[in-house]
Amino acid sequence: MATKAVNIESIEKAFGEPWATTRKRLEDAGGASAIHKELADALYPQFEGVVDKHGWWVQGAVVAYEQEIGRRVPGQRADGTFDVAVSRTIAGQRSDLVAALASHVDGTLNGTALKGEPRTSETAKRSFWRANLEDGTKIEIAAETKSEDKSLVVITASKLPSPEALEDWRAFLKGFLPQI
Repeated sequence: MATKAVNIESIEKAFGEPWATTRKRLEDAGGASAIHKELADALYPQFEGVVDKHGWWVQGAVVAYEQEIGRRVPGQRADGTFDVAVSRTIAGQRSDLVAALASHVDGTLNGTALKGEPRTSETAKRSFWRANLEDGTKIEIAAETKSEDKSLVVITASKLPSPEALEDWRAFLKGFLPQI
């Protein structure tokens, strides 16, 4: 399953204007010669107090623009790397599920050795297990309670070098997640 481009129709609906108008706003803010942060910083105040969750929508609009002008491909981050996540709602408590998945890591993930020791943490909402890999990839297992007996588990691989690596990791993570 390939990563999809940003949904322009959703941005139009959220902003209440045609994509051509939003694109013009971005071009007026520097267009292709501006970096992601400059474009987002210029667009952000234009929708503050006008659009719910406007920061999220501004980021989406800038990414869509960057895809449109060929600066990024779907799934690519501003730094040129790629991220992929898989998720599933599973019966169990969040910290137990994270620990169960982490117990299946034998010093490597998807054929790549861990670099340093994995880290765990807890917030009021989520439990985490994080690890760095020798090739620069970063892995995060996160879980949050969805109901009394179920938790949403998300595994993310980030800092991937290419769309091909993204798809390889997607397949690996889909197979890894059901181990609990």
